[in-house]
Amino acid sequence: MKRFLIMAVAILSLSVSGFAQDSRSFGFRLGYPEERITYQHFMGDPHFLEVDLGVDMVKERGFKATSTFNWVIAQPSWGGGDWTWYLGPGTSVGYVYNHPEMQEGNDSPAVMVAVAFQVGCEFAPARHFAISADICPMYGYHFGTKCWYKAGLYGLIPSISVKYLF
Repeated sequence: MKRFLIMAVAILSLSVSGFAQDSRSFGFRLGYPEERITYQHFMGDPHFLEVDLGVDMVKERGFKATSTFNWVIAQPSWGGGDWTWYLGPGTSVGYVYNHPEMQEGNDSPAVMVAVAFQVGCEFAPARHFAISADICPMYGYHFGTKCWYKAGLYGLIPSISVKYLF
């Protein structure tokens, strides 16, 4: 298990560092049921890869890593800053609890793998600052409860991100 997680983080790190000359952003995402550290790396104009590492709070603490590739679908010029609408697919892996009502007799966290889909809007009022709101539902399998990872549907609850652009 540890080897798998170390390899996943290493591969993800190498893939992100391969595009180091392009623009990026780093920040925090707040939402239910998790809080995340988020990193965006722009890959070609204007699409981007987003990698999130977070603490999952469905029942007890767990952790989750999510990566999405987002296509920019619109950049309207509404006054006072840059607006961006985006969407994209991704994957998620973590060591988390499943939906509390689904855990009869199994109160321990376990490995989860899921597919994710993100839709959001970002507003950058200043050169090095951005705020975004998005949803990122996930659907996958939770190996501890041996059923579908239903807590990923909490991703339909919007989350707010604050990012520093560099």
